[in-house]
Amino acid sequence: MQEDKNQLITYAMRFGLYLGAFWVIKYLFLMGAAQIPALAAVEMMLKLGTPLLIVYFLIKYRSAVSDNGLSYGHGIQFVIMLCFFASLLEALIIFAHTSWIVPSYISDIYGNALATIKELGVDGKTMEAIESQPAPTPISFTFSNIMSDVFWGLLLALILVPVANQFKMSKKTDE
Repeated sequence: MQEDKNQLITYAMRFGLYLGAFWVIKYLFLMGAAQIPALAAVEMMLKLGTPLLIVYFLIKYRSAVSDNGLSYGHGIQFVIMLCFFASLLEALIIFAHTSWIVPSYISDIYGNALATIKELGVDGKTMEAIESQPAPTPISFTFSNIMSDVFWGLLLALILVPVANQFKMSKKTDE
């Protein structure tokens, strides 16, 4: 299959918008879990939707650009770009949450992580080194989330591209 970079970017951006909107909804449940703990379970269940949506978008993309399948490398590129564009949309809500809605969110999770590390009985020097590290800023926290989403996209792509190539979809569904 001849790789068309314009189609790759166009479809990754379009489907990334949908995946990003899904991630925003999922993140809203995470935010709500601070007040209503049952929402954490809903958010965990929504996490399972990400691989399903990625497979669906891979199938739609494959059917739009080729009749005979999607190469492994091309599929991985698509999923990485899909997750990158989706993470940009999710980054907006994360930055708003950590900067304006609940500014203490990062320091709270950082403090909880330190307490957990102490409970594990980490030795004194290592604990001092960990405690001397400042909590991330909202910008660095958001950036690390974008990189995390892209990394998880890569890992999922390694598994899901062959899975998506097993399914067929009619060519008349262009979205």
